[in-house]
Amino acid sequence: MGRKSIVKNRKEKTKKVEKWTQAILPKLKSTDLGTLTIDDLASLMNKSKSTVYQYFTTKEEFFEYLTQVRLEHLSSYKAEIASEILQLDYQYKALIQILTEGAKDISAFYLRQLREHYPSAWKLIEDFLLELLKDLEKFYISGIENELFNAVSTKLLIKIDEYFILQLITDDSFFDTSTKDLEAVIRDYMFLKFEGLMK
Repeated sequence: MGRKSIVKNRKEKTKKVEKWTQAILPKLKSTDLGTLTIDDLASLMNKSKSTVYQYFTTKEEFFEYLTQVRLEHLSSYKAEIASEILQLDYQYKALIQILTEGAKDISAFYLRQLREHYPSAWKLIEDFLLELLKDLEKFYISGIENELFNAVSTKLLIKIDEYFILQLITDDSFFDTSTKDLEAVIRDYMFLKFEGLMK
């Protein structure tokens, strides 16, 4: 007769846990996430397996937490978009900084691996990106109505954003042929777009 699994209470995640889990991201840029074990994750974080198990039951739970923490840091973009449209120059430059910081230490390969192997963590990213697209559309409309942006098709702008945000950022073949990393490409994309929109 097999042993019954014991459900253990996990420790509450602290800022310390947040720090050592986020520190693993640079090490995952080119790692096949599907082959990783909890032992591997513990080793990459220089933690014992028992320490990791105090906070996480499964790899899925680990990657959901890792993703959620990064997205919480990114959530400040909403305040930038929602602030006065008259401060537009400040908004878009701050928005670029927020989004590039969010992409720091993350590769397109990592995002594709996350989508393939940890769909619940990817869903958090996808929901965040869809919300970002809605906010950007409102931002474009407001900028055009206030005559701060050139009068261009907001549908076209969003379609371009949709391709970039939902497809290109997980296309690691594009980044294999590009000398730039994800963070730099996001910065260039946002800069070119807003500089082109500004009157």
